[in-house]
Amino acid sequence: MGAVKIVSKKIRNSARKRKTLAQEVEAAAVLLQRLVRLKASDDTGYAVCVTCDKCCHYKEMDGGHFISRNHKSTKLLEENIHPQCKGCNGFRMKDSLTVLRYRNYMVDMYGEDSVKELEQKAYEVKKFTREEVADLVTYFKAEIKRHELRICA
Repeated sequence: MGAVKIVSKKIRNSARKRKTLAQEVEAAAVLLQRLVRLKASDDTGYAVCVTCDKCCHYKEMDGGHFISRNHKSTKLLEENIHPQCKGCNGFRMKDSLTVLRYRNYMVDMYGEDSVKELEQKAYEVKKFTREEVADLVTYFKAEIKRHELRICA
């Protein structure tokens, strides 16, 4: 009888260890934010904040979202995420001037039409599949490794 309890505990523990799809999406989002900061950095690892032009090492910056992370349809879009200093990505994103600077950056980078499309996409319903998220994670990890080698070299 004691062996049955041990086996059933192992089964429950292994079942609990599987991440939910939401947790997998969140883990992919963290990887994408790192990738975006790495891509934007120079060969010494420094990147510029898109809203205040402050220059920091990519590890000291955030991956700031133009459209809030609450919108699943744009959460894992690289075009929606850019390096921001911690100050701008935190409380200053509640300031309309910072939001306007970010929007101006987006328009300069992608054009007005693309920014409007992204803003509209925020209201679309998006349901990720595990396979889709796993593919994105594989791609993000490979790109992160490539850019880390570029910076370390």
